[in-house]
Amino acid sequence: MNRTNLKEITMSSSRTTVLACVSIGALALGTTTALAHDGGGWDDGGWSDGAAGTTSYSERGGFRAASYINGDAGANPDVDPRSSCFNPDQFDRQRISTRASGNPGNRNVHNDACFLDKNNEKADGPASFQSFGVGYISACPDPDGAGPKYAVLSDTNRDGRDDLCFQSGYQETAVVGAAGDDEFHARVNKNRGDGFQRVAWCSDADADGCVDEVVKKSIRIRWVNGYSGR
Repeated sequence: MNRTNLKEITMSSSRTTVLACVSIGALALGTTTALAHDGGGWDDGGWSDGAAGTTSYSERGGFRAASYINGDAGANPDVDPRSSCFNPDQFDRQRISTRASGNPGNRNVHNDACFLDKNNEKADGPASFQSFGVGYISACPDPDGAGPKYAVLSDTNRDGRDDLCFQSGYQETAVVGAAGDDEFHARVNKNRGDGFQRVAWCSDADADGCVDEVVKKSIRIRWVNGYSGR
């Protein structure tokens, strides 16, 4: 199979609802009204997940973004062990990684996400993780290995830190129901100095980041140099 083209309709397995990419800058569910870009963006120096930071569903299409920090089965004790798309823990206080550990880093933070419809069914579609503030994206895995889906990790502002992870769809493996399937995954890291990192996640048919998107959510990490945690 050829690599998925963003200008083509992308379809995945029938086990979940599918968000189809019908054109650059537009998403649709089957033949329903396309999700449009709107005026979400920066608010008081931080990230706003919508015009007022309170809209759960897009005004068009009825989908919402859910982004959460994965505690990695207790390896990150500062995260709620029940954290999920349905019970998201969106803040972590994390000790910085050692520089010698490389990427993704020995104390990296695992960010997972999914699209949910009004029935809380998971949906597929092109999406991006975008990092703001300190830190960087240290892992942006291909969603289906050798399959048609793909991932692109990039440094959009050329400051030497990867800040945008685009994925053409959610994770799909050969084993139905495998852990992590039907969700999106990235890891973020920091290996020197303190500071705050915000990671937005959004529907992103035009693969240019989250500032101009409406279906989005974000997590926040406080990186510290001397935290007693892991």
